[in-house]
Amino acid sequence: MSRRVLVVALLCGVLGVGLGVIVAYAGQPHTSYSDDTHPMSAVSPSVPIDEPPHVRPPAHDIDYPPLDPNLFLPPPDRTIGNDLATWTYHVPQGWQAYAVCGTVGECQPPMVTDTKLTSKEADRQPEVRFRPADEPTVGGYSLRVKILDNTLGFNPGQLVSTKVEGFKQSYDDFQKLKVTPSAAYFTYRDGNNHLRYNYFQWFAVPGSSAATLEMSVAGRKRDVPGLKALFDRFADNAIGTVASPPDKQRKNDNNG
Repeated sequence: MSRRVLVVALLCGVLGVGLGVIVAYAGQPHTSYSDDTHPMSAVSPSVPIDEPPHVRPPAHDIDYPPLDPNLFLPPPDRTIGNDLATWTYHVPQGWQAYAVCGTVGECQPPMVTDTKLTSKEADRQPEVRFRPADEPTVGGYSLRVKILDNTLGFNPGQLVSTKVEGFKQSYDDFQKLKVTPSAAYFTYRDGNNHLRYNYFQWFAVPGSSAATLEMSVAGRKRDVPGLKALFDRFADNAIGTVASPPDKQRKNDNNG
């Protein structure tokens, strides 16, 4: 065998061994590696990379008749006030007043949230909730009023933005339905996993830009027609006046 023929044979042998190793390696499963932090491709397109989050359905609403849009509302005969303003308003006939104790000092012990109030007690509270006397305290519909100690002079529009952002950060499934210069309409899921409809409105006395009254209605989806009717009728009949200065008020009391 000539030297040229021997060299060609050796080269063919080496190439054959190398190709065999490459083919054998390619046929074995192996792990992919990457130097950067971008997501790695899935082995098979049929395997999802991220599973969608599991969304828990809302709890069933309580079994209580829906709010009637044609509720009878007597003339405004309830009052709430502070050193800034006094408001007169009305509530559906037969509804019970309950205490709302949000922060320290708002309720005198032994009063707590949902304590039943007489009409005179309700007039002295800074915040009151009204609902039918036979309705459960959780899960139904209600009307709430609150006098605001708004010494900084925030207007209704500023309080709209604050309330919307607060609920958005605090509750699941928040959805803004409508916003006006003085009102906010939205839904959310409360701590009991109930879907709630909540409408808020703020009022300033004539001639003032500072909001001194906050009201809201809340309920279930089936209550929406009644909530809208109650919300609008309250706004049409609430009457606000600037509170008398303390010295003038004491003088009037002494003369009376």
